[in-house]
Amino acid sequence: MKNYLKYDDVKVFKYDNLVLAVIYTIGHILIAMTCNRIITGATLDMAAADAFIEPIINGFWFYFLLVVLKNLITKRLDNMPTKIFSSHNVGIYLAVIYTIGHILIAMTCNRLLTGAPLNLAAIDAIVEPVVNGFWFYLLFEVFNIYKENVVASAQAEAVKIQILSN
Repeated sequence: MKNYLKYDDVKVFKYDNLVLAVIYTIGHILIAMTCNRIITGATLDMAAADAFIEPIINGFWFYFLLVVLKNLITKRLDNMPTKIFSSHNVGIYLAVIYTIGHILIAMTCNRLLTGAPLNLAAIDAIVEPVVNGFWFYLLFEVFNIYKENVVASAQAEAVKIQILSN
């Protein structure tokens, strides 16, 4: 029983990745809305609609890419007579295709929902993911520092209790 309690004392969050994902998603939506408003001048309600609708469409695009296009691309690469491109690198090919599709979807959603000119929609479709990348990195680093501090203090407390019990 002592080992279980020691493990539990050191554990920061039981569902730390879920908590982190929720915090990231809320921040992502706020960043998407802010970028949309600043870059395109969209109204708050249209920026919010775009921030919610575009990720859902991109989720379907991601699923389609993994379920349908991945197999087609892999088969085509395996059947190529020259081996310049390999099916072992299918992940990077899918990432490039996904990114291009993501930008086109983001531009289209922004244009249709907010009425923004295509050039501003394109800028938003490129800038917003970059800002969200920084948000992800910042959140990840801050969360890891927090976890290290909590684990260190829990370990120090466990050592103190062990010394006092002897």
